[in-house]
Amino acid sequence: MFAALTVLAVALSAMASPMQRATPGPWCDGLGSGAFDTAPSFTLTAVNTTGSTAGSTGAPLVIGSAGAMKSAQFWHVITAASWPDPLVYPTLSLSSGTLILSPAEDSSPAQATTVDAGNSLWFFTSATSDPSAGAQVYCAVQGDSGLPLLAVNNDADSFSLCQTSFENVVYYKAAPDRGYDFDSCYPVQLQIIYQ
Repeated sequence: MFAALTVLAVALSAMASPMQRATPGPWCDGLGSGAFDTAPSFTLTAVNTTGSTAGSTGAPLVIGSAGAMKSAQFWHVITAASWPDPLVYPTLSLSSGTLILSPAEDSSPAQATTVDAGNSLWFFTSATSDPSAGAQVYCAVQGDSGLPLLAVNNDADSFSLCQTSFENVVYYKAAPDRGYDFDSCYPVQLQIIYQ
């Protein structure tokens, strides 16, 4: 009986956060013993942490274009309602602290950049972009809902959803005078939904 319960407990913990490494990297420091930096295919939702929608399943998030210049194209995390086009990067994965975008057919590989306060979660595609060389700043932690939350720079609680000219964009430590409507920002947590 005890052996059966032990097997069940191990199986359930594996389902909660698939493919956890035994010891995550320093990008997970301070996030607790349940933090992990490797996870298979998932999408994200933005869960409002204040007001009447607190505790909901959240607004679906996607990877949308953030512009281009010369030989590079830039991408960031936005609400699905802001992106009417077919998805170029339909899912994400986490590999040793790097957020990897899974491209649709005929799409270029994208590389994650560092994430500074006041900025969105950026990715770029170019002739030299290499997803495995992306910034190792991401981690996941178990959320109160039972689903994991994405963290960046050892922090899962400093994301905001803010309005730009025509999109709702996820920002890390939103700040005024950064090119988006700071007054429209509200705090969110980025919930991981396994595919």
